[in-house]
Amino acid sequence: MPQHFRLFFVLLVSSALCLSCASTKSSSASADSPKSGVSQKRDPSLIHGDPTLDAAYQKWAGQGYPVHPDSKKYELEGKATWYGPGLNGNKTANGEVFDMYGMTAAHKKLPFGTIVVVTNLKNDKSVVVRINDRGPFTAGRIIDLSYGAAYLIDMVRDGVVPVKVEIISTK
Repeated sequence: MPQHFRLFFVLLVSSALCLSCASTKSSSASADSPKSGVSQKRDPSLIHGDPTLDAAYQKWAGQGYPVHPDSKKYELEGKATWYGPGLNGNKTANGEVFDMYGMTAAHKKLPFGTIVVVTNLKNDKSVVVRINDRGPFTAGRIIDLSYGAAYLIDMVRDGVVPVKVEIISTK
């Protein structure tokens, strides 16, 4: 057998062996499985507001954006971070299943269910989120946003940005 045919045959057999040994995720480990209850495949640019969050924001806006009485109790200006990959589908501190594309956030002290507006002070973009988790646990940071919320205020690339947090309502 000529040299180039032998080389082609060896490469063909090697490729076939590699492909047959390659592992794929089983359907039970899929990000879209009913077990996790969340999807890794959603496009965050297509996020539409949660009706509960939209209603709370509309009410707050209709009242002239008042400062919530609880605002003085909490540190509401500082640095924000975001989280998501690796935690998607896990339980949050309040027992919900975390959806990294949802409009949620983690705060150290705000009561679960509190609805806040988070404004990226670098670009003045804002997002309305609901507190459903605890964190961040790094000094100097006041809130952790879900990936979906961070995407909407253009902070994913930076990772850490200065923000202002305004309480719309508490549960």
